[in-house]
Parts: sequence; structure tokens; C-alpha cells
Amino acid sequence: MIEDCQKNNFAGYYPSPESIELFDRLYTNKTGLTDKFVNYWKVVAQRFSGNPYVVGYDPLNEPFPGRILTDPSMFLEVGKFDKVSLQPLYERTFNEAY
Repeated sequence: MIEDCQKNNFAGYYPSPESIELFDRLYTNKTGLTDKFVNYWKVVAQRFSGNPYVVGYDPLNEPFPGRILTDPSMFLEVGKFDKVSLQPLYERTFNEAY
């Protein structure tokens, strides 16, 4: 229930095992989640590509490392998460959406 979720600050849910697993699935395409994410952005890009009032987009608000439980360096080593997980996701999203 939404009321139950709102009892805690949403940022507290980020380090939960469920959230970490979902982020990992997004970055590694487990269960096809990356494919679905990219396909979503293809539709959005096609819809708004000719709109002169749209100058950009943010594909993933507040990304979080996916495998911090099995590889803590993804969280602790500056830039590792960005280079290993986030950059490839953004590159694929950008390259396939246009």
C-alpha cells in the first residue's frame, strides 16, 4: 500500500536487497529489463524528437549501483559504477533511441 511505503523516506528503500536486485537486472539485462528500458526510451524519443521545446532527457533519475552486495567497490570506488554499469546503459539507450 502506498501509505505503508510513505512511512519511510524513499531513499531508505534504495539499499534494500529488492531494489539492488532490480537495478542489477537493469544494468545487466537479466530478465530482459534493459531491453524493455531501451524500447521505452525509443518510443519517448520518437514521440518528442520534433518538439522544439524538448532539449534533452534524463533516462534514469537517481541511479543506484546494482551489485553492491557482491561487489562493494561498485559503491566505494569513485567512478567505477558510472564506468561499468551506468555508461553502457546510457550509451545503449542513446544509440538505439536515435
